[in-house]
Amino acid sequence: MLPLFVAAFYGGMIIIDLVTYPMLSFWRGWLRRRGLVTWYLVEVVGLWGGTTLVLFLLSPWWLGWVWNEALPLQVLGGILLVASVVGTWAVAKMGWARLLFAGALFPSGAGAEENGVPQRLVVEGPYRYVRNPLYDTDLCLILGAALLVGSWALVLVAALYLAQLFFQLPLEERELRKRFGVPYLRYCELVPRIWPRHSPVRQRDLYT
Repeated sequence: MLPLFVAAFYGGMIIIDLVTYPMLSFWRGWLRRRGLVTWYLVEVVGLWGGTTLVLFLLSPWWLGWVWNEALPLQVLGGILLVASVVGTWAVAKMGWARLLFAGALFPSGAGAEENGVPQRLVVEGPYRYVRNPLYDTDLCLILGAALLVGSWALVLVAALYLAQLFFQLPLEERELRKRFGVPYLRYCELVPRIWPRHSPVRQRDLYT
């Protein structure tokens, strides 16, 4: 079940990202009158649910893309899976509303206040070390599962997820520059996008 869960969850994430960020203006206008619950229905039931159904129906085919697991690769996969737990720390600091793209779709003045979506630059927890800890831990989880069970399909999911990030991150960062201005630019100067820094940045460092 692990390959099916990972492929469905992150396959759904890839589809949601590709549908969301290139069409932010459309979604903001469409959802402004419908609210946060409508977005969750579109996201979870429509996009995630549809992706899961397709992958489930095709699973007899792609679950057979495996190699003979070697113990060192399985151990490495287990280590990566354990490391991915840091993602729960990032979620706790970011909040579920922001995690489920609500922050991008409901910015200040466009439904954030009505829907209770927080509007602040998060420089806490793992965000003091790296700008995108959730994306780092997502990749650890996908690759860890791939190595643990010897699945080429999950290697493909990891490659697609990484390719989608190269497409998404510039759009995401452009949005954050507009929203938070100079503090975010300073944050980008101090904190790496993907590879963590050794010492944590402090909130006050953004204003010095």
